[in-house]
This record gives sequence, structure tokens and C-alpha cells, in this order.
Amino acid sequence: MESYKLDSKVIEEDKEYLIQTISDLKEGVIKTSLFLNGELLDSNVLPHDDKIGKSDLLNLVKTTHGDRKLELEYLLKSFKDVISGGEPEMMYHLGTALLYRRMYSQAKQLFQAAVKQKPDYHEAYFLLAQSELASGRIDAAVKAGIKAVELQSQFADYRNLLGEIYLEAGSCKRAVIELEEAIKRNIYYADAYFNLAIAYILNAINREDFEMYPDLASRTTETLKKAILTNPNYKTSAYDEAIASLASGQLKRACTLLKAVREEKKEIFRQQKSANSNRFLMYGEGISYNSIIERIDRLEKEIDKNPGYVDLYNELAICYLHQARSSWQRGIDRFKKALEINPQLSQIRRSLDLTEEYLLKLNDTIHDITGKQS
Repeated sequence: MESYKLDSKVIEEDKEYLIQTISDLKEGVIKTSLFLNGELLDSNVLPHDDKIGKSDLLNLVKTTHGDRKLELEYLLKSFKDVISGGEPEMMYHLGTALLYRRMYSQAKQLFQAAVKQKPDYHEAYFLLAQSELASGRIDAAVKAGIKAVELQSQFADYRNLLGEIYLEAGSCKRAVIELEEAIKRNIYYADAYFNLAIAYILNAINREDFEMYPDLASRTTETLKKAILTNPNYKTSAYDEAIASLASGQLKRACTLLKAVREEKKEIFRQQKSANSNRFLMYGEGISYNSIIERIDRLEKEIDKNPGYVDLYNELAICYLHQARSSWQRGIDRFKKALEINPQLSQIRRSLDLTEEYLLKLNDTIHDITGKQS
């Protein structure tokens, strides 16, 4: 069976987005990738049945490609609407969706607008700092990270992020201070331990603080063990190479390898967030029916793994409401199609009027529920 490939371009001001969907017969998946000016931003993988027929595979590729294109167009349209709407919570949720798709420019604008409207919005400052760090704007990231910590100093995540930003700024001493504060607030915080180990090594390379020099190898290894104990996913082949490099005094190589391990873990987290936690899209009306079904399936599987996670049940309930609204709209569309064929069918006309009236109530209910949870 031949493979299929679809490309679509979306032009937005000075930005050119390319959506590319291919069927990988060897892996048995359909992969959709989003590029901005030639740079990969995000990708989604959809497995399919090995025994799928040629026409069904082509239809699945077309449907998947169309859904991804619709989502991008919806996000870009929503950006204009939300940025001018003046609602900080909507800016935050859309900014989050864009951040995890690596659409950093728009995400930053939304977070900046959110904190301008709501100066104590520490969550927005936190994600603004992430956006600036991902964009390589270290000074701006430091500023946003400090503000997030000032507004909510007890949050370990905020301390850890600020410590990581200081590492990128080359200030190991300040990084250590923030990372140790993060660990004080959460002694099981694997990410903070891992960043702290990187800080020890980078400090030795930069020769910034001589008080951190003694027993570098043993101190760093012990800190890394704490990270691994809490999160075994850090222990990769690159991690083992880093430990060996550290033991032999190859500090720069050890630091490079550990950063690679950290970035790989962050990328996995980003992909999960992009696929499973797109809160804004689930609150909008532009999401496709198939995307809702995919999300329901993912959430059901996550609940199987985490049966005590309340937020997952809440998100799943909202998904089912959106599925109901989408199905109801499909019913309305079919009534309309029937009336196009025969406008004289009074019973169908009455059914259409009733269902359209109820859809308004359903929309109001969903908007009220999701609005209060924003």
C-alpha cells in the first residue's frame, strides 16, 4: 500500500505555517507536523489499524490533516479575538495552548497582556518566564521569573524555574539559592535536584563560587541519586554517560549530557501537554468532533492510570458536554438537509426549531460551567 502526504500552508502576517500530514506504513501511524517558517513546532501521532484499507487510510489522513488545520486556524483567529477582548483568564488559557505548541511569540503577547490587566496574576508570570526562556530571552525570563516568585514565594515550581533561568544566565550561585528553596518546599522535587546537580557542575566549570568546589563529584552524584529516586525517568543512557564523565573529570561533557537528559524529559512533558491538556480548545467552539473523541479516549486512559486524579474526571466531564453539543449540532445540520430536500415537511421544521432552541440552552450551560472554571 502506498503512503500518503498532505501539505497545507497558513499565512498570518509575516509568519508562514506549514501543516504536513503523512502516513507511515512501517510504524502504522499518521503523523501531523506543524512548522513555522521551516522550523518544527509540534507534531501529533495517530495510530491506525494494520489492516486498514487503502481508501479508509486516505480518508483518515485527509480527516486528520483537516482537523489539525482547523485547530491552527482556530488558534490564530482566537489570538486576535482574545488579545483584544481584555479577559486575563482567556489570555492565560489560550497562551498556555500556544506555549505548548511552541508558538512563543503569540504566547508571550497573551501572558504580557494578562499581567497588564491583572498585575497579581502569578500563574501568567510563571508561563511568561517559560516562554521567554524558550525564546532565548534570558533577561526577560529572569524578570518574569522573579515577579512570579515575589507574588507566590511558596511555590516550588516557581523557584525551580527561576533557578533554571539563572543557570542559563550563567549565575550558578543565584541558581543554587532558588533550587535549594524549591527543595525546602518539596523534598521530593526531582526536577529541582537535577537542576541543582547541573548547577554544581556548571559552577565548577565557570569557577564562580569556590565554596561549592569541595567533593564536587560525590556531592553532585548524591544529588542526582535523589532525583533518580523520585523520578526514575531521568535515568537514561545519556545519564549513565554523564555519571561516567563526571567521575573522570570531564565536567563540560557531563554538563552537556545532563542538560540533554533534562531537555528530553521536558520535551516529553510538552508533547503530553500539547496533546492532552489543551484547555482553551476544549472551551472553544472551533474544535473538531474527532479531536473531542481523541481527547476523551486519552483522558479515559489517563484515568485508568490515575483513578484518584480529580482534575481528569472534571476535564472528561467537560469533554462529554462538548461531545453532546457537537452531536446535537450534527442533528440540526441533518434536519436542515432534510428541509433542503423537501421544505414542506412541517414535522421536521418543528423538530429543527425545538433542537435549535435547546442548543442555545446547552451552549449557555457549557459556557457557564467552563467560564467559572477558567
